[in-house]
Amino acid sequence: MLTRRTPDEVTLEIKDPVDPTALSQAKSILSELRPSDSPVVCPSALLSVARRLGDLPEGNDDYIVSSEKCKEAFDGLKEEDRKSLLNIYGRVKAFAEAQRKSVVDVEVDIPGGKAGHSVSPCRAAGCYAPGGRYPLPSSVLMTVVTARSAGCPHVVLASPRPAPITLAAAHVAGADIVLGIGGAQAIGCMA
Repeated sequence: MLTRRTPDEVTLEIKDPVDPTALSQAKSILSELRPSDSPVVCPSALLSVARRLGDLPEGNDDYIVSSEKCKEAFDGLKEEDRKSLLNIYGRVKAFAEAQRKSVVDVEVDIPGGKAGHSVSPCRAAGCYAPGGRYPLPSSVLMTVVTARSAGCPHVVLASPRPAPITLAAAHVAGADIVLGIGGAQAIGCMA
């Protein structure tokens, strides 16, 4: 049962949107990945962090999932699941393309010159899909397909311990690279 409150009874609580402990941990991971403020992630450091945080089992050095493995995951799904992924892909793509067409270049004459904006895709997009026991293939489709529809030529997907349905969605959506890692290490790797 809900209790009625008047506006005077409600207090405003403004919280920092980022938990300070999580921020400190993420910064620590990023400094491990890019020692001495290097602009490039150190592969051995990425493997070390990914193993320590449970993204990769000990002895597995393969954090890049091949496109063949993604296709195998798609082919291994039940027919109903394959149809669902393809149906959702079509819907997301139709909306993303319509949305992209609605954002157009604009230029107007103003006293002394012109004003406006142009729209162009970024060179690469990094997408993230949660992994684990409750995979979200919808996250793959809604991010990778949208990036593709926006005109991004390179699309990377990161997902820790990706489930077969996640890999199948990556295949359908057309991700160029799938990283089997998550968390700050995945975001730092794609940045």
